[in-house]
Amino acid sequence: MFKHILIPTDGSPLAQIAIDQGFALAREAGAKVTVVTVSEPFHVIASDVEDIAAIAEEEFHRCEEAEHLLRDTQAQATSMGLDCEALLARAGRPDEAIIEAANRSGCDLIAMASHRRRSFVEMLLGSVTAKVLKNSKIPVLVYRQ
Repeated sequence: MFKHILIPTDGSPLAQIAIDQGFALAREAGAKVTVVTVSEPFHVIASDVEDIAAIAEEEFHRCEEAEHLLRDTQAQATSMGLDCEALLARAGRPDEAIIEAANRSGCDLIAMASHRRRSFVEMLLGSVTAKVLKNSKIPVLVYRQ
């Protein structure tokens, strides 16, 4: 069975379901867990120092929120008796960051949530889950609502 499961989270209620289910699977399998959240950098052009400062402050707060999410998730895993590592990935594309985190951590499964909604942008570009499914050499277990 699986020995090391990567579970990406964005802090959404659906991601929490994937965390709960992934943790249950890990406990059943005796697997280690790595939880990752991706903080995408801002891609904006600032025209003055005040804009740059505001962007830097916003990015700092987003990273703080991500770290808080990871601490809470890691505490949940620990309370269930799971060995859990938490990673904050800073990358341009969440799907690439998720796959890279799974590869670097030596995971043999990625367990993630998928929103069933399909916006126009998602139809053109594809969802993060779809991109992970397409590009990962590691098996992907998808939890749907």
